[in-house]
Amino acid sequence: MAQHDAQPLAMACWDISWLLQRDIRDGAYASLERVLDETERRGFNTLRLDPCPHLIATPENGIHMDRCELMPQGAPAVEVKIRHQLQQLLQSAHERGFKVWFSSRFINDSRARRSFVRRPEDFVAVWSETLSLVEQWGYLGDVAGLDFCYQFPSLPHAHGVARRVFRRSPERSLPSHWSATASERLEEYLRDIPRALHALFPSVPVGLSTTAALSEQLRQLDTSELDFLDFSLWLDDDPRYRLASGEAMPAAGLLGKLANPMKQLLLDAGGMHWQRRLEDQLQRRMAFTRLRRLQPVISEGFVRQPQDLRKLPTGWADLHEMMVVNALTQGVEALTPTSLACPSYPWLWQEEE
Repeated sequence: MAQHDAQPLAMACWDISWLLQRDIRDGAYASLERVLDETERRGFNTLRLDPCPHLIATPENGIHMDRCELMPQGAPAVEVKIRHQLQQLLQSAHERGFKVWFSSRFINDSRARRSFVRRPEDFVAVWSETLSLVEQWGYLGDVAGLDFCYQFPSLPHAHGVARRVFRRSPERSLPSHWSATASERLEEYLRDIPRALHALFPSVPVGLSTTAALSEQLRQLDTSELDFLDFSLWLDDDPRYRLASGEAMPAAGLLGKLANPMKQLLLDAGGMHWQRRLEDQLQRRMAFTRLRRLQPVISEGFVRQPQDLRKLPTGWADLHEMMVVNALTQGVEALTPTSLACPSYPWLWQEEE
């Protein structure tokens, strides 16, 4: 995945929003060409996308139906033409010179097809068919990375894996400690999926995205077949920040309403302090990727904000800018300047600078 001679990847986190908000009249992605032009003007050169490989791939009965009904959690169902819309997006992105970064959350649909992606070979099957189509369309060279399951093995994204690995319903949360047997099963995924995809598509880097909590468990596993580790870097994962902002307390009534204003005050009053703590997080993650010889990626970060916020705290931009500079200095060549810089956050997206 080395990109030493190439421009760093500046990622815009479109994820599944490009599908869910595509065909709604006032949706953020209703005019694909316009939003791509806006993304290019803002300096991005890479789109992080969920191509829904489990819906792109032909099911076991051998009949592929392009029309799918997506069922996002807590939101109305959305009907999409999955292959048609992906091809359209890749064509428009290619015309503007964008790279794409694939990362799937394996969203539920009306036929519950995510349930059938259970074993390592199931992930290989859906991704290899998706990449074969992308290659057939002529855009395989635009794929800069493939995260085979967003924050694997977290739920609900690794829905089909829960019973096979942890012997529990996907409706339950993951255990805080993984047994030796579960760890052995998880290593099969980390080993077999990238190995098979490398053999089929050697030009596509294959890796894993993780969280602060999951990365501690990951230290016990074999990661030698992975090309990159995408570690989201959130100040919100810092226990001191969570405690100071009130987010670590039960978010009921008045406490819940005060958490976001408290975050603004904390950033305004102690931006440098929190920046140093976030830099410490970065150092720890970088040390791990160097030890494992993994390319470091930061496709998510750095401070979460509610979607309906209208005014950013004064220290917000400085903190994000410094984290980008620090990450680039330490050798991160694929990252997002902020997860909020996408059309789904119109109040920030309108601020072109």
